[in-house]
Amino acid sequence: MNSMYRLKRIGLLVVGILIFQCGFSQENFKSGYVIKNTSDTTFGWVDHRDWRSNPVAIRFKTKLENEVISYRPADITEFRVEDEIYKSGVIVTEVSPRNLGDLEEGGQLNTKIETAFVQTLFKGEKSLYYFISPTGSENFYIKQDTGFELLVYKKYKMHIPRDDKTLILENKKYVGQLILYLNDCQTIRPKLENTSYNKSSLIKAFQHYYDCTLTAASFQRKTQKLKFDVGVLAGVSLTSLEFNSGGEFPYLINADYNSSINLSAGLFFDIILPVTKGRWSINNELLFSSYKVEGSYTDFKHADYYSITDTEIGYSYLKLNTLLRYKHPVGKAFLFYNLGMSNGVALSETNYKLKESKFHSTEELVEDLAMDETRKYERGFVLGAGVKYTRFSCEMRVETGNGMSNYVLLNASAKRLYLLFSYKL
Repeated sequence: MNSMYRLKRIGLLVVGILIFQCGFSQENFKSGYVIKNTSDTTFGWVDHRDWRSNPVAIRFKTKLENEVISYRPADITEFRVEDEIYKSGVIVTEVSPRNLGDLEEGGQLNTKIETAFVQTLFKGEKSLYYFISPTGSENFYIKQDTGFELLVYKKYKMHIPRDDKTLILENKKYVGQLILYLNDCQTIRPKLENTSYNKSSLIKAFQHYYDCTLTAASFQRKTQKLKFDVGVLAGVSLTSLEFNSGGEFPYLINADYNSSINLSAGLFFDIILPVTKGRWSINNELLFSSYKVEGSYTDFKHADYYSITDTEIGYSYLKLNTLLRYKHPVGKAFLFYNLGMSNGVALSETNYKLKESKFHSTEELVEDLAMDETRKYERGFVLGAGVKYTRFSCEMRVETGNGMSNYVLLNASAKRLYLLFSYKL
C-alpha cells in the first residue's frame, strides 16, 4: 500500500504542476483581424476560445506584447480568427425548444431581437450565417439589403381532441425563403425541399447552388472532418490484487498480497470527432501491462498442527483500451478526461502455490497451481485525467479489472494505477 500511495502522490504532483502552469496561461491568441465601424481593418491577434456558442465579446491585441482590447458586437462589424469569420448585426432569434419532450403547443414563433456576432458559413453572391445561443438554440440567416434575415423554422406539437392524439409538426418556412433567395439555380428546388434545418444540410444546399451557377464563394467555412492522432505512450503501473469468496479458497482471500510496480508501453490511435471543435474523441490504445504479486496465508491450530500457503500470481496482458476523451483548452494546453473499457488478453501467466503443512510428526511440502481454473481474458473499467501540451501529454489513470479467476465461487479484482506519458507522432 505504501508503493500505491507513493505512486499516487507522484502522479498527482506531476499532473498538478502541469495544470498549475497551464492555469496561468488562460489566453489562446491566434492571428486574425477586426473591422471597425469606420470600415478600417486592423490585423492582430484574437483570443480564440473554441466557442461552443457564438461569442458575446472578443479579446484582441494588435501585437502579442500589447494590452488587450475587448470588442462587443456593437463595437465592430466583423472579425476573423484562423478559418472563422464572424459578422456583427441586429438579428432575430427563434428560441422555442426543439427537444421532443419540451416542444410547445402551437406553431407561433417565440422571437427576440439582439445584437450579436453571427458566424459566416458562406460569403459571396449568396451568403449563409449561423448563430447558436448559450442555451443551444440554433438559427440560420441569409443576408439581404435590410440586414440578416432569419430562416424560419419551428418544431411544435398540436393536440387533436377528436382523436385524442398529439401530432409533431414543423414550420419549414425556410424552404420557401431559400427557393426565392437561390432562384438563379434552376435545379435547386428539389434539393431545398429535402434540406433539413441543420448546418451540414444547409451547407450542402449552398454548395449545390454555387456548383449550379458556376460561381465561387469568396469564403466558405471548412467542413469539419474526422481527424486522427497517432503516437506512443509509456509509463508505470501499480497493481493490487484482491480475491473475494463465500469462504472458499482461504489461502487466496486471506493472503496479504504486495503491490506490483511494472513498466507499461504501447501505441495510441485517437479519432477526433467532427462538429465538436476537437473537444471529443475516441482514443484507442494497444497497451502492454503486467504484474506479479506474492502472498502468504497461515492456518495455525497449534505448534504441531498448522499449514503455511505461499502463492505467487502474475500476468502479462496485451490490452485494447477504448476510451471516450474530452479535452478542455487552457491557454495553449488542454486538460483531458478519459472514460472507457479495457480488454486484455494474457500473454503469460504465473500461477504457483507452495503449501507447507505439519501434523504432529508429519511434515509435507507440496507445489501446485494456485488456481486450477483461470481465464486468459480480462475486462476492465478505466477512468483517467491528464494534461496535453503540444505533442506531449501526461495522464493519471485508474483501472479496475475482473482478474483471472474462472471459478463461480471466487471473484478476483485487479486494480491498477497508471502514470502514463505519451507523444504524438
